[in-house]
Amino acid sequence: MDMDRCAKKSGAAVKAAVLVVAFLVSATVPVKPAHTQDESIEVSCYKGNTQEGNYVGNLTVNTPENAGQDCNSTYYDCRGKCLGCFPDSDFTEDVCYDNLGRRFLK
Repeated sequence: MDMDRCAKKSGAAVKAAVLVVAFLVSATVPVKPAHTQDESIEVSCYKGNTQEGNYVGNLTVNTPENAGQDCNSTYYDCRGKCLGCFPDSDFTEDVCYDNLGRRFLK
């Protein structure tokens, strides 16, 4: 009888250990970001306020966080004041990045 109790206790301990390991493995699996480095994103560049219609052109970027920097590097007229904006399926408005990589909604 004691062997049955011992077997049941060790079986429960094994099940609990497997459950904990499964949880830890699933928690450490990296989640794919909305935009990966491999995909290209079409960005609209605006000089200054996007609401004033200061559109200067489009370009393709691989890193959304660098959209503002890329716009400023591509369009000389920006002089560090351009914003890079693109539609994002997570938001109803376009997402924009400034020259410092700060994100905001258009």
